[in-house]
Amino acid sequence: MTPAPNVIYLADHSVVLALPAVIPALLIALVVIVIVVRDRRAERAENAENELKDANEREDTA
Repeated sequence: MTPAPNVIYLADHSVVLALPAVIPALLIALVVIVIVVRDRRAERAENAENELKDANEREDTA
């Protein structure tokens, strides 16, 4: 039994069965990455704010 020469298989059966497990895992990984990026940006902004306060305090005492 040979498939017709113009038949193109778009996905293997095992790939189709794995999608319900892979998609939620990718979504969870994406959410974790977004949370980490936001946290690092907030920490960077907080550190910059603290450095600015320290610099202003040094100028006031000088």
